[in-house]
Amino acid sequence: MSVMKRIRTAVLGFAAVLGGVFSTLAMAQASQMTVTDLAGRTVPMANQVNRIILGESRYIPALAILDKEQPLKRIVGMLADFKQTDPGSYEQYRHKFPEIERIPQVGHASADSFSVERVLSLKADVAIFGLEGHGPTSRNAELIQQLERAGVAVIFVDFRQKPLVNTVKSIELLGKVLGREQQALAFVEFYTEQLARVETKLAKIRQDESLAAPSVFLHSRVGLQDLCCETMVRGMMASFVEAGQGKNVAKEIVPGAAGVMNLEYLLTMQPDIYIATAIGSAQGAKERAESDDDNQPLYIVLGAGVDDAMAKASFQQALQGSGVMELEAIQSKRAFAVWHHFYNTPLNVVAVQAFAKWMYPNEFADLDPKQTMQTLFDRFQPVPLNGTYWTSL
Repeated sequence: MSVMKRIRTAVLGFAAVLGGVFSTLAMAQASQMTVTDLAGRTVPMANQVNRIILGESRYIPALAILDKEQPLKRIVGMLADFKQTDPGSYEQYRHKFPEIERIPQVGHASADSFSVERVLSLKADVAIFGLEGHGPTSRNAELIQQLERAGVAVIFVDFRQKPLVNTVKSIELLGKVLGREQQALAFVEFYTEQLARVETKLAKIRQDESLAAPSVFLHSRVGLQDLCCETMVRGMMASFVEAGQGKNVAKEIVPGAAGVMNLEYLLTMQPDIYIATAIGSAQGAKERAESDDDNQPLYIVLGAGVDDAMAKASFQQALQGSGVMELEAIQSKRAFAVWHHFYNTPLNVVAVQAFAKWMYPNEFADLDPKQTMQTLFDRFQPVPLNGTYWTSL
């Protein structure tokens, strides 16, 4: 072989190698995507996500919005908070998808219990955390770095800190990550439409000088502590008070997102409306009824598996033991209770509608939050709507 032929052969061989390298790089780039999460982080990850870790298992209904048929299919590990904090909803999912019991736990219901070693053994593609909540958050920098160094992408969603701003963004993000963008779009369109039904009417209410914004006391997790009275001030359900054009009486008194208000102060200021959040479940109410221990806390019972009679009875009973019976809002029957877990779910638009209706009953007489809730379950949840999620005196 001549020198020129050998050179030509070498060049062609080198070109083939380069072509192979560039082809491999192109394929690698095609199998990658980049997203921006709710912490504002730019996150590169695989284009096809098959194995998910949930920093809070209460995000399962959010994933179900995107995949009604197989919401658990890609979950390979999760914290235990869904079962512990919302046993009624968990039981609905367990009945429909018994395999939920076999999903490995990577912690209990706190960031401190989260096991990086357990997560790495499960070979996850992505871990989904909340900006705030029971599991790891954006403040757990070392944990995030450990996961990312091991090849596990970490993304943050938010249904809690700024729920009415970030719910849409979170569902859109999850839709992109999971390749379910059409399903995400369908939910976002419905959610935005239902939120607009409140905002459009409130715009007219704000122009009516005869309608003063009602003052609202939001009594959080009634029965959990002996002291009175725990409240939400910023974010979480406090956002629903503001979205419904109400004045949260704690906002100028309590710093931070949540805190405790003095009962004597409440009795002095006398809010127009009292709203309690319910952390009790049907299972818990049954266990209390069968127990001989009268010292068990009195929780308001709402959520999956709870009927109207049980909800109302638990509300009245819990109020008797909470020290707030002298509030004029309670005596005049402007007192309501709402399912506590609305504060951390994409279904939160229903609570916004309920709050608006409680604060402006005449102006929102034609608004039906129950129908909104029914449609959300029919269209976006794999389990039926079977329970009471708010009640009144």
